[in-house]
Amino acid sequence: MQFKPGMMILVAAAAQFAAPVSAHHSQAMFDTSQEILLEGTVEKFDWVNPHMYLTIRTTGPDGAPALIEGEGLAITQALVDGLDRDALPPGRPIVMRANPNRGGWGKQVRILDITTEDGEIHPFYKESNRTLSLTPAESLNGRWAPNRAAIGAGFGALARFPLNSAARAAQAEMVDDGLCFVEPVPFLAILDEMRSITIGEDETILHFDNSGDHVIRTVHINAQHPADVELSRHGHSIGWWEGDTLVVDTIAYAPNSSGLGGSVPSSAEKRTVERFALSEARTRLRYSITVEDPVYLTEPATLSQQWDHRPDIDFSPANEACDDDVAARFRDHVPE
Repeated sequence: MQFKPGMMILVAAAAQFAAPVSAHHSQAMFDTSQEILLEGTVEKFDWVNPHMYLTIRTTGPDGAPALIEGEGLAITQALVDGLDRDALPPGRPIVMRANPNRGGWGKQVRILDITTEDGEIHPFYKESNRTLSLTPAESLNGRWAPNRAAIGAGFGALARFPLNSAARAAQAEMVDDGLCFVEPVPFLAILDEMRSITIGEDETILHFDNSGDHVIRTVHINAQHPADVELSRHGHSIGWWEGDTLVVDTIAYAPNSSGLGGSVPSSAEKRTVERFALSEARTRLRYSITVEDPVYLTEPATLSQQWDHRPDIDFSPANEACDDDVAARFRDHVPE
């Protein structure tokens, strides 16, 4: 493939920037401190959840033809960042920028972005370089999504949660790694996927798109938690207004092996308080959550993030829900 002069320089220069962490499984199989460039043509593009896969036909270090599979984000994340599925048809010449597999050449890589012969850069794990023009929202009603910078901040805060020894021991087991598993908040809230808020007088509906699995949370406004409330994955939520800020208090979470995110469990004593408020420009929503769980946290933990106003994106269809076989696909590439 012939690229314009300087195109490879542009791609190589971009390699210095770090990529965000995956939301669905460990990245230990990839060397995220190293980046490689693979030149070839698209062989196939598997547009699937919770991770998409792009296979390219290229040439190996020995000069022989080779097929290399690269892993990307979930469809729901890619849509937020503007990846166009139809832009990478079979046979199209491309340069793939990726993190290599620790197991060596020929194994699955982690795609940062793809550059096509027209110079366009298509984002995968690396955020888009396009400038997104956000429109002001009239209220919290609407569609929202964190961008890549926001998800980085969210994961950073999550990593600083004050876990006790029991939580750290459970986290090391990684029992949910590589599974189709819908974590409740806080993890659910920080992913760069679409969510909507529908404000009602007695109920407010929070709808989260999670790798094609849809989570509907009902917030009972100006109500009390029932004394006999049943435990559930996403708990029981009540809400009230403090000026223009919506406050949501949730209890009755069922014990969950990844209830604090990333294979960190939560107990039936978990409680969260979330706050939703518009930014001054009304183009973003300020989200914060305080998490209490005396069984696994040494003290309450707080996480803050901003969500972009995104009326331009839609929820994913039901036929793109997380697939168990796809979710476990990465395990076949983990080096021994």
